[in-house]
Amino acid sequence: MSRSFFVRRSFPLPMAVILGLFLLSFCAPLTQANLTESPEGGKLFLSCVQDDECQLTSVATGEEVVSNNIFASPAQPETVTLEFEMDPRQVELALLPSLLDSMILDLRFTGEFSGYNKPELDVSLILGSSVTDWSFDADFVPTVSTTSPYTLEDEALNLNGDRVLWPDDPVRLRMTFVLDRPGTWELHLRGASSMELEIPWSEDVESRNTDEPSSDLEPRSTEFETVHYGALLETDRDCWTFTIEQHEVLNIYLQWETVPIEIQQSHGLPDLIQPSGRLSNSPEVIVREDEDSTRTTYRWRAMPVGDYTFCFGGTAGKFQPYTWTGQLAFEGAGPVTPADFDGKAFYPAGSALLGDEDASVSLSRHSSGFLFLSLLLFAGFAFDGLRNSTSAFLRFGFFTPGVLLLLVGGILHPMWALGDEVQSDTEIQLDELIDNRLQQLWDASYPGQPEQVLVTSTGSTWGILDGERLELRLEVEEAIPLPDGRWQLIVPELQELRLDQVIFSQVTRGGSQTTNEGMLEQQTVRFILLAGRSLLLDMLMLEAMMIVDEKPKSSVFHVDFDMVDVPATGSVSVPAWGTRPASVSEYDWLSLQSALFPERISVSLCDCDLDLLDVRFISSPGFDTNDVPPFITIENASGLIPFATPVGILGLMLCTVSSRGEYTRRVKAKKLASEMFQESTKWD
Repeated sequence: MSRSFFVRRSFPLPMAVILGLFLLSFCAPLTQANLTESPEGGKLFLSCVQDDECQLTSVATGEEVVSNNIFASPAQPETVTLEFEMDPRQVELALLPSLLDSMILDLRFTGEFSGYNKPELDVSLILGSSVTDWSFDADFVPTVSTTSPYTLEDEALNLNGDRVLWPDDPVRLRMTFVLDRPGTWELHLRGASSMELEIPWSEDVESRNTDEPSSDLEPRSTEFETVHYGALLETDRDCWTFTIEQHEVLNIYLQWETVPIEIQQSHGLPDLIQPSGRLSNSPEVIVREDEDSTRTTYRWRAMPVGDYTFCFGGTAGKFQPYTWTGQLAFEGAGPVTPADFDGKAFYPAGSALLGDEDASVSLSRHSSGFLFLSLLLFAGFAFDGLRNSTSAFLRFGFFTPGVLLLLVGGILHPMWALGDEVQSDTEIQLDELIDNRLQQLWDASYPGQPEQVLVTSTGSTWGILDGERLELRLEVEEAIPLPDGRWQLIVPELQELRLDQVIFSQVTRGGSQTTNEGMLEQQTVRFILLAGRSLLLDMLMLEAMMIVDEKPKSSVFHVDFDMVDVPATGSVSVPAWGTRPASVSEYDWLSLQSALFPERISVSLCDCDLDLLDVRFISSPGFDTNDVPPFITIENASGLIPFATPVGILGLMLCTVSSRGEYTRRVKAKKLASEMFQESTKWD
């Protein structure tokens, strides 16, 4: 037997009506409902104001308790379903988080014979097209005073890669429980039952379309050098018509506001239609991206005078606000020109260094010279040790300890150290790590890939996803002391890393295509801007993490990180550092994120005669040694024991003393024998 309830009350109907009217007189309806505009920061309360009228509201209102008497049995169980839909409905476009912060459901059941207990409960949270289900087991409660609500904290949401919640999409909570005994169930409300969902980003779509034209057939008339505000919603086609006067250079500056990458428009090349009705040739394009916006400069030269139409269109399922303005100028150094690019985009090496570089120490690999010398001497002493000796003191007091010390310190230790410097089959080098990272970003930014794949790939640290392992071999030339006694490694490959070279090399390997005018396709432009930012942040984090506890003994280091998920930092459009080494606690990693993340990052691409890239950033002023995690699993290639060379030399000295003692003893013995037998016997 199944029955569906929204609200049931156990008190008499007339009293319920009076109470409902009384409550309604104090409960003014909300004018809008946005998950981000809750007075308590994304918190929604389960509220009921009358029968069959329950909602998720931003303030606690309505009944304190809803309940119903159930006459069920194991043969005829009764199913109760309660649904709470957010009312009024969502009016903003929002980005859903990956976690539900909390949920508290104060549901109780009092059986006529079984007493207090918590029934088995199924909960479904519907957010747009996604549904996340949870199940709670039944629990016996000894007394009403020990009753505790059903509770969830930091639970993953089943979003299926779609984190976008569009206006009017449903936000609904469904509770279902089955009762097989008579009794009374109660759901405590008015603040006792709630859920909290912190929304990282939202936007009122309609309010941003303040300056939007209708279509290609009816473009909006405007002044060219006026600032225009608008938004590109899904497949909208925005067009303006204006008059162009005498000029040498025609510039259009189109600035896209930063939005989550899942809903970012494609930023395709706009159409500039000339007075003759023909489409203009492709312009020079310079794209500059930072935390707040992506600014694209389109530049044409010597265009005819007359009336023009300027249009650009969007993509289904996307939304992004924009600002654009025009400029007529004569040849000269404009605010953004190809001349602003110096042709080289180096990684700003040293940005995360904390120690005194003047106090750096040089590092080198373990030498094999002492090993070869020790092998030769060991062979010689071993041969000498085969000869009989009558001196137990020399053999066991000097020779045996000396051979052991020479074996350990001069042979086994350097052999172990040299073997530890060799790259293992599972390790990669820094250039391979960079190539793998760029290939990952290239694949993720390819048209048709789910946006969640791009978000996850971009947000991963060094491109290593949750559950993957980073095994990296580095050869370091210098180390600098830190104030806390640790040492920071200077990675030589970062000193001359050309970001533009490695990124454009990946573009070539990826087989990028160009338009008929020789311009890069939009997927390639998107990749270049994304790769410039991601690679800079990856190398900045790598530089900051290159810290060891003890003074290095070799120039070879092994990085071994098992990566796990962590909340990302940076903007919602391009997250960063969303995975961390398992050896670093989440608290330490989040502190490092906050202290290390640059104040500003700017990535500019000139899609002109010669493709040029410029990557700049303003480093964080607050980063210091206190922000570096205390446990970083970076191992220096080392041998078996400390002070191995002195140990080997000591063994060599003991063996030398033993050999010298044996030689002296044998000479004396020969001399004594000669005197006794008058040289009648020849000694070897």
